[in-house]
Order: sequence, then C-alpha cells, then structure tokens
Amino acid sequence: MLGFVETRHGPGTRGWEMLSEDHKQALIDHTLLGRIGTVADVVGAVRYIIKDAPFMTGSVLRLDGGYVLGGEE
Repeated sequence: MLGFVETRHGPGTRGWEMLSEDHKQALIDHTLLGRIGTVADVVGAVRYIIKDAPFMTGSVLRLDGGYVLGGEE
C-alpha cells in the first residue's frame, strides 16, 4: 500500500494561496534546499522504492527538502 501524507505548504496544496508572499518566502528560506518540492521529486522517490528498494516496508520517506532540519534565524 502506498500512502501519502501532505503536511507542508507548497503550490497546489491546501492553504498555500492564502499565505502572504513574505510567509511563502519564509517557508522556502527555512528549507535547507532553498526551494519547494516538485512532482518530479516525488516521482523520483516513488521510482526508487519500486525499482531499487522493493524489500523496503513500513517506512516513512520524508520528502521535505530538509524543512524539519532548517533552523530559525
């Protein structure tokens, strides 16, 4: 079973359009990679699991560009 949990803001996600430009930029700046994720980022992760890690089970694969590791300035 493949499940997705959406917990971050980004274009096309719930709430993104209601944020001010300053708030959007603050979220991006907090992310270690300095950008928002793309569909290609998710596709790459899914392809990896399907092709290269078929024995992987019961895992949480965090695709947040380092957001949780980002620090407050």
